[in-house]
Amino acid sequence: MDPIIKGAIPVPPATDTTESLNWWTNVCGFKEAFRDATPPNYAGINRGEAYLHIAGMSVEELARKVGDQTMVRIAVQGIEAMYDEYQKRGGKVHPNGALQTKPWGTKEFGAIDPNGVCVTFQERRLLSLIAVAFAYCSPIRFST
Repeated sequence: MDPIIKGAIPVPPATDTTESLNWWTNVCGFKEAFRDATPPNYAGINRGEAYLHIAGMSVEELARKVGDQTMVRIAVQGIEAMYDEYQKRGGKVHPNGALQTKPWGTKEFGAIDPNGVCVTFQERRLLSLIAVAFAYCSPIRFST
């Protein structure tokens, strides 16, 4: 039997793991799953089926450089509700990241975590795109 990949766990960097953990839990609504110590240097969080580990980096300049080049996409069901909840919790939407439908079939919004990581919450809209493509390209026509 071939192995089956069940998921991936991104590990964004943190100059201040406590601050990062607070952003993910208080603003994004994730739950803390574990931490290595108090204050933490390494912590795990999850919300639904999304898991992340936050890794502290001792060199602040390096952590920021890595963070500025890191992107995390989180799949959501109910993107409009997530968008509203995120803002009600004090989350700031990226100036170029307002809730919008993209040409590749996702409805999404973007944010920047305390370490510069670009976080995109997205909902796939693939089924609606398939339905539209089928309606225009199908040789089957339905009459009313």
